[in-house]
Amino acid sequence: MKISLNWIGDFITWKETNPQEIARIITAHVAEVDEVEVAGRLLENCCVGKVLSIDKHPNADKLTVCMVQTDQGDKKVVCGGSNLRKGMKVAFAHVGAKVLWHGGELMTLEKTKIRGEESEGMICAAEELELGSLFPAPPEHGPRPVVDLGDGSKGVGTSLKEYLGMNDAILHIDNHAITHRADLFSHIGFARECVAIGLGTWKKKLPDYTAPKFSRDNVPFKLEIEREELMPRYCACVIEIDSLGETPDWMKKRLEVVGWRPLNLPIDITNFVASEVGVPLHSFDLDDLKGDVHMRVSTEGEKIVTLDEKERTLPAGALVLSDDEGIFDLLGIMGGLRSSTKPTTKRIYLHSASLDPVAIRRTVIATGHRTDAATVYEKGVPHITTEEGFNRAVHLFLELVPGARVVSELSEKGDNGKATPITISVKRVQSVLGAQISSKEMQKILKDLEFEVSAKGDTLTATPPLMRLGDVEGSHDLVEEIGRIYGYNKIEATLPSASTVPPERDQRINHIRDALKEQACIEILPLSFVGPDLLAKAGFEVEGAVGVQNAIGTELSLMAPSVLPRLLEHAEASMLQVETNLKTFTIAHTFPTLDGETMELGILIAARQEPDIYTEPFLVASHVLRAALRAAGYEATLSETRASGAYMHPGRTASIHVGGTTVGTVYEIHPEIQAHFDLPQRAAAVSLNLISLLAHPASTVVAEHVPQFPAVSYDLTVTMDQKKSSGDLLAKIRSSSSLLESVEVADLYSGKPLTGGQYNLTIRCTYRSPERTLTDAEVKAEHEKVLKLLNI
Repeated sequence: MKISLNWIGDFITWKETNPQEIARIITAHVAEVDEVEVAGRLLENCCVGKVLSIDKHPNADKLTVCMVQTDQGDKKVVCGGSNLRKGMKVAFAHVGAKVLWHGGELMTLEKTKIRGEESEGMICAAEELELGSLFPAPPEHGPRPVVDLGDGSKGVGTSLKEYLGMNDAILHIDNHAITHRADLFSHIGFARECVAIGLGTWKKKLPDYTAPKFSRDNVPFKLEIEREELMPRYCACVIEIDSLGETPDWMKKRLEVVGWRPLNLPIDITNFVASEVGVPLHSFDLDDLKGDVHMRVSTEGEKIVTLDEKERTLPAGALVLSDDEGIFDLLGIMGGLRSSTKPTTKRIYLHSASLDPVAIRRTVIATGHRTDAATVYEKGVPHITTEEGFNRAVHLFLELVPGARVVSELSEKGDNGKATPITISVKRVQSVLGAQISSKEMQKILKDLEFEVSAKGDTLTATPPLMRLGDVEGSHDLVEEIGRIYGYNKIEATLPSASTVPPERDQRINHIRDALKEQACIEILPLSFVGPDLLAKAGFEVEGAVGVQNAIGTELSLMAPSVLPRLLEHAEASMLQVETNLKTFTIAHTFPTLDGETMELGILIAARQEPDIYTEPFLVASHVLRAALRAAGYEATLSETRASGAYMHPGRTASIHVGGTTVGTVYEIHPEIQAHFDLPQRAAAVSLNLISLLAHPASTVVAEHVPQFPAVSYDLTVTMDQKKSSGDLLAKIRSSSSLLESVEVADLYSGKPLTGGQYNLTIRCTYRSPERTLTDAEVKAEHEKVLKLLNI
C-alpha cells in the first residue's frame, strides 16, 4: 500500500520533514515501510523553459536548433522533438541533470556537439523524466514528443519539481504488517499514528466527516438485505448531477502518486475517499437499476460482466447486488459494467458498506480476482469508517460535481457498534514490557491513540475508539499499544533469569529406531489417513474406523487404526527392489477407536524367495524386535497366543511381553491378505504399543568389553513336538552351566523321516571364560551337563 506524506500533511503539521527518518520511526512504532519513493527524482537541475526560436539544423533533416529561456539564461539546444513550436513552455534539463535517454538508460547530461552544433542541456520528453503518467503522448504528435506545458511566460525559469508540485514522498507499506489493522488502510489512519508517535500535530481544519443534509424523499427502490450478518453496516443515497464534471488537478495528483488512474470525477471521488478514509465506495448509474435491489449470496455458476469488461463465473457464497435483470455488482471486489457511471449519467446511487471479510476472502480465492477493494474488505472495514467515508464522499460530490444535489433520504442499515471498556493494572503493563512506564505516560499514549482513559489507583480503564473495535479486544492489546508507542528500543535488554538448561528428553524411541536401522530395516513415513478400500484389503473392519470430517478424498477419509495397511501397501510397491527380505518399519499415532489414540511401532518382514531359517519372516521379525528393545533397555519374551484379526495367521501368532505386561504382537500375515498385496512368499509383522512399553522403566544398557579369550561352540540336535514350546528348553540349558555364554537356535528341520507335528531343533551352545582360555576337557565336561539334562 502507498501512503503520501503530502496527503497526510493535509491533516497534520509535520515536526519531522526527512522522509527517511519518518519511515524509520513509522517502521519502529507502526508498520514496516518497504520503500521510500521520492517523487520527481529526475527533476533536480530541471526547470520550466520557453522556446524563443526554432531553426533547422544545418546538418540533420530531423533535428532543430532552439534557443530556450531558462533560469540560467538563454541556452542553445539541439532537439528532435516532433511537437516543438515557438513560445512553447517545455521541461528543460540543464547540463549535469540525470535523464533516461529515450526512456531507457540513465545518463548524466554534458555540454556536447550534435552534428556540429553545440547543445547545452536538453528539452525532455515525458518518459525521459518519468513523467509519462502526467503527460501521455498524443498519437498525432508523432515519435518522441516533448513535454508541452502550454504557452506564455508564467512559471518560466521555475524549478520543474516546484512547478509540477512534485515535492512528495511515498511510503510503500508492507500489507502483511497491518493485516490486523483495517484502520491503517487509509491516510487518515496513518495521520492518527503519526500524531501518536510524535511526528506531527493535528491541524485545526480537517475534512468534514459529519453527515450532510439529506432529502426526505425515499430511495426509488426497495433494498432487501437477505443476509444481514454479511453486510452489518450500509449507507447509501441518491445524488442528481448536471454532468460528470472535471476532476481537479489536486485530486488527480493525489490519486496518481498512490497508484490510482484518474477516470472521471464520480469514480475519482470514490477512489480518493477509499485512500483517504479507508472504505472502498461505489457509484452506480441509478437509471440502469431495474426494480428492487437484493443484497444476497450467489449460487454457483451465476455470471457477471465486471468493470474490466470480463465475464466472471461466480462461486456459491459470493456477496452480490442484483435487480430484476440479474447481478450488477460483485460486492467488495468490483462493480458490474452494466451499472457503471457513464458520461450520460444524471442520477447516481452512491453506497458504502462493511462486509464480511471471510466471504470476501473466499470469493477472491474462488475467482482468482483480487482488487484493491478486496484487499481492504478482507481485513474487515470498521463500521464507523463506512459511515465517515460515505459522508466524506457526499460532501465532495456536492463541492466538486456540477449541479450535484442529494435527492433522497439516507438509506442505512446497522450501526457503528459500541466499545467495551478494558481494565488493566499499571504494574501488569510494566511487568509484561519490562519497563517502568508511569501511569501518566500510559494514559497519554492511549489518549493520543484516541482511547477514552480513566485511572483509579493502579488500575487504568480504556475504551477503544470505534475504528479499533476489530483489533483491540483485551488487556493484552492495551499492553501492545503502550509498548509500541513508548518504543521497544527504549526497553533495556536483559538476559532471562530462568534456567536455560534444556529439559531431559526420553531417547528410548530414538534408540529403538536406530537399532532397527542398524539391522537393515528401512523406516517409512506414511500418512496417518487411510481409505476404506485399503482397510478392507488389509483385513480390517471398516465400520469401526474413525472418520475424518473434512476429508480431502475417499482414499484419505479414515484415521489409520493400525500402521499395517500402509506397510503392506508399501511392500506391494517395493518387493521387486529387494533380493531376499524387505524389512520396513514405521512409528506413528494410530486410532483403533474414537477415544483410543495410541503410538504404534510397526515392523514388516516380507520374503521375496523361499525362506530358510535365516530369512524366515516370523523369526527375523522376532529377532529384530528383541534387538531393538534390548537397545532401549528392555528384555522381551514371546508366548503363543490366538490371532485377534483377520490379517493374522491363526497358528503363527505370539504375544510380546515386557515386565509382565503384554505390549504387542508378532504374527505371520494371513495367506489371504498376503495374496491381496501380491507378496510372493511369507510375510510377518510386529505391532507394538509404545505407550504401554514406555510406561515401564528401562534398564541401563551397559556396553561390554570385547572378550579377550576364545569361545568354543558345540551343536546338538533335539527332536521336538510342535505342541511344546522350545523356550523352556532353552532356558534350562542356559542355567545348566556357568561357562555358557549363549544358547541359540542354529537350525530347524521338519521333513522326512520325521512324523507330522515333529521337528528337529539344532541348538548351538557357546562356552567362554572371562578369565582364561578353556581346555577341550573343561568344555566337554560342561557340555556333558547339557547332554545329561536332555538325556542324550
